[in-house]
Amino acid sequence: MANKETIGGISVYVPTGDPSAIAACLATRLNSVRGARIGILDNCKEFADLVLSGVAEVLEREHGAIVRFWRKSYLGIPSPFAKEMAAECDAVINGVGH
Repeated sequence: MANKETIGGISVYVPTGDPSAIAACLATRLNSVRGARIGILDNCKEFADLVLSGVAEVLEREHGAIVRFWRKSYLGIPSPFAKEMAAECDAVINGVGH
């Protein structure tokens, strides 16, 4: 959630996140992506779908990964798919465009 500050009488929302957020640990790295279930989250930025499709193609063709896509409806929201992806995937790629 953005923090609200008043600067020169104007309310400004600073999108730096909640300062009370708890630090998280990174997931254990996979030994190999061969045969792994890879989730790809398209955050709907321009060209992200093109880049991620290429990544998925290589993962499937060259590494035998099983790839599934999810797409957010808007880039400015948290992913509504996080729990589903965690349950169904060995690893997740969160893609961005420009």
